[in-house]
Amino acid sequence: MDNLRVAGAQITCRPGKLVENLEKHRLYAHRAAAAGACAICFPELSLCGYPGSATIAQELAQPLEGELGRGILTLSAEAGLVVLAGLLERDRSGVLYNTQLVASPTGLLGIYRKTHVSSSEIDRFSPGDDLPVFAAAGMRFGIQICYDNHFPESSRILALRGAEVVFCPYGSPGPGTPEGMAAKRARWLRYLPARAFDNSIYLVVVNQVGRNEPAEAAAGAGATLSSTPRDTHSDLAEFPGGSLALNPWGEVIAEAPPDEHLMIIDLSAATFEEKRRDPLQFFTHFRRPELYADLARPSRVPRERQVE
Repeated sequence: MDNLRVAGAQITCRPGKLVENLEKHRLYAHRAAAAGACAICFPELSLCGYPGSATIAQELAQPLEGELGRGILTLSAEAGLVVLAGLLERDRSGVLYNTQLVASPTGLLGIYRKTHVSSSEIDRFSPGDDLPVFAAAGMRFGIQICYDNHFPESSRILALRGAEVVFCPYGSPGPGTPEGMAAKRARWLRYLPARAFDNSIYLVVVNQVGRNEPAEAAAGAGATLSSTPRDTHSDLAEFPGGSLALNPWGEVIAEAPPDEHLMIIDLSAATFEEKRRDPLQFFTHFRRPELYADLARPSRVPRERQVE
């Protein structure tokens, strides 16, 4: 890979405020371009906001060629950089996906649909079935959305397919207090450094920040909620930010402050090569795929076998 400068936009993404959200994407993309970034990643569902229910998800969903998709394609061309933006996608058959759209100045590079959908989300959108790797702006990159990052098999597949950078858009909730932000950071640092270190890749993690609704609407509804030691807030309509980037050694190289912020990250080709040049540190050389067959077996017993 080349020496690269990329950006992560830690922003507030209010549900249904499509014009407001799209304008914020425009502001941050142009700021990133002015700072010399070749790509910018926005949080999970950044264009439409995170839906609080299945009904709201249906209201927010759009086809890729809808207003939001067209807006990001135009923005990428205007700003002259790759833009990764999140939306609820309704496909031609009416199925909803949690999608990260990838636009380049020359057009749509493709999409990634969140592949791991938890029990708290399955009523709102369906899981995707592909782990694509994109090539643009001097890098090869993949995407993992929020809950995806708890599944190390996906990170390894992306690395095996040539990804040098993995962008990780999040809509991970928690109280926007020092306590809540500390809990979120502690949670992420339990597993994200391993994804970077084990696969010798850069990770760029970009979370939403702030309340999903105006403060006056939230008054008395969790406004003073404390964090939990293990950061468990799946239904809270508040996000603590905490965006960060890690190098292939699993070291934190950038962090965002606790508010809306454009995080600028320099990705060093020398650091990337240093990690991969040492065969003992580039663990891919010593993989034993013949031992891993269980990883390719279904996690759930098929329904017809359950009733036997």
